[in-house]
Amino acid sequence: MRFVIAVLLVFGLAATIAPATELAFAADAYVAAEQQPTGQLEVDIDTDGGAWWANPLWIGIGVVALIALIAIIIAASRGGTTIVKE
Repeated sequence: MRFVIAVLLVFGLAATIAPATELAFAADAYVAAEQQPTGQLEVDIDTDGGAWWANPLWIGIGVVALIALIAIIIAASRGGTTIVKE
């Protein structure tokens, strides 16, 4: 009995949602039909690329190098000798 009610509920929701989505698609098609193409296509390609240090690749390399440098400094500061007793 619960299964039948659940199936009817799903079909009922699908029946109420379908007209709303069809109206949304119709509205999009209407807006697209209203806009007339101008015949000109403007393409602006910026080949400058900005500064090299603003590149995410170099930022990542810098972060990895900084972490490695900090690890080396920490390892060197701990120093000392290891005494192994027999």
